[in-house]
Amino acid sequence: MTCTSRLLGLAALLLGAACSQREAPAAPARYSLIVVNIDSLRADHLGTYGYTRNTSPFIDSLARQGVVFERALANSSFTRESVATLFSGRLPSHGGGSGWNARPAPDAPTLARLLRAAGYATGLFSNTTMLTDPTFTAGFDEVEHSSTWGVSRAGARLSAHAVEFLRRHPDRPFMLYLHYLDPHGPYDPPDDLYRAFVPHPAATSLDVYRDVRPRCVELVREGFGPGESRFEDMVARYDAEIADTDRAVALLFAGLDELGRRDRTMVVVTADHGEEFLEHGFVEHAWTLYDESLRVPLVLWAPGALPPERVPGLVSTVDITPTLLRLLEIPHRPSEFDGSALVEPTADGYRFAAPAHPYIGELLIAGRNVLRTIVSGEWKYIAAQRWLAPAARPAAVAHQDWPSPDGERRPFDLWGPVVHEELYDLAADPREQRNLVSTAPAKLDELRAFLAAYRARAQAAGADSTGNFPASQDLSPADRERLRSLGYVE
Repeated sequence: MTCTSRLLGLAALLLGAACSQREAPAAPARYSLIVVNIDSLRADHLGTYGYTRNTSPFIDSLARQGVVFERALANSSFTRESVATLFSGRLPSHGGGSGWNARPAPDAPTLARLLRAAGYATGLFSNTTMLTDPTFTAGFDEVEHSSTWGVSRAGARLSAHAVEFLRRHPDRPFMLYLHYLDPHGPYDPPDDLYRAFVPHPAATSLDVYRDVRPRCVELVREGFGPGESRFEDMVARYDAEIADTDRAVALLFAGLDELGRRDRTMVVVTADHGEEFLEHGFVEHAWTLYDESLRVPLVLWAPGALPPERVPGLVSTVDITPTLLRLLEIPHRPSEFDGSALVEPTADGYRFAAPAHPYIGELLIAGRNVLRTIVSGEWKYIAAQRWLAPAARPAAVAHQDWPSPDGERRPFDLWGPVVHEELYDLAADPREQRNLVSTAPAKLDELRAFLAAYRARAQAAGADSTGNFPASQDLSPADRERLRSLGYVE
């Protein structure tokens, strides 16, 4: 038996023992904290959320012992916007950060800043190169990013570095933010996991960026899609990368067990956004705000403090920071956050519930689609200041970081005129296929009003209302190369 196998077995054994010996809930205050953010992970590709392919046995075991939010959405489908929102508890247009250069506001009371001020040792370890800006790393005592851009199969190494951080801080509560890149494209899993999902590989494997994106519409006309061998191979490689990250998370827990830190550690498992697989005619992410791009897992695990529970209702990743601050009893001002604490203390523990206010999602990359969405109850409204249909997107990738012909950047008003609208009744049409803009005028006006109120709130708070956020040509050469290595630009 290998060392890795022994560690995985130890983690599973101790995790099961914790589940079988339940005591009265403890107060989670002064628990340590790990936030596990898994890039591009759709909730519906985990067993916890009903997936039948066995991609995530370890994460599913955590979920059975923790609090599972059944309907969680990221607040953007682009990593920087989404993580800035998670860190700050603020929506992109309201100080959370927007566009290619999205980052938390410099003065934002981020999760890391508040926990370090409360005495926690803080560390950020990441397999993506998208979080190197000082506003992302502010509040962290130790920071380590991947030295290779766009690398796959690096989750185990990230977990090992996180465990070494814990060895260096044996006597302090800690807060770790871990960003696992896989299953972000181009889907290059370890061969053993790929073969587990695809015993007989397709004759041709298509790279999601090099092969599928530039020819997506043409490929669909040829039959590329569910049931077709090349499409199924692509999705299987995505699933195999999920399994690889699941294995890495198990190694993280084996380290917690070895160091005796598991019983007083709270763990959040979530994702920065989902991934499209032709549900609306395109692939990858950071183009739309449909469910496949936004729906993410959200699991909260705290042994001895939070009994297993499944929480219905719509929540989002902007709620994570205020929820954790309340559970950990960290002093903060709730009014500084757009998100809501999803938990209330009760006489015998805690009560979890979704917030009453509507959900807001944004994607504000001027070289791509610029759009916002509101979800209220079972109705969803999408409003775009810029809308590129699938056929127009490959050309946008090829040209989005080019200057204009006269060499000047054209400012794009991210609050400008709405050029495209969609409206869905999610109860009757959860896959968002029937646009009701022309048939439900009263509901359309109601959700337009919600969006207008959000704009007014952002402007009142002093957020940039002109929409003149930096385009990709304003990025540094290193940032442009990072975006290119991850498939966002060519």
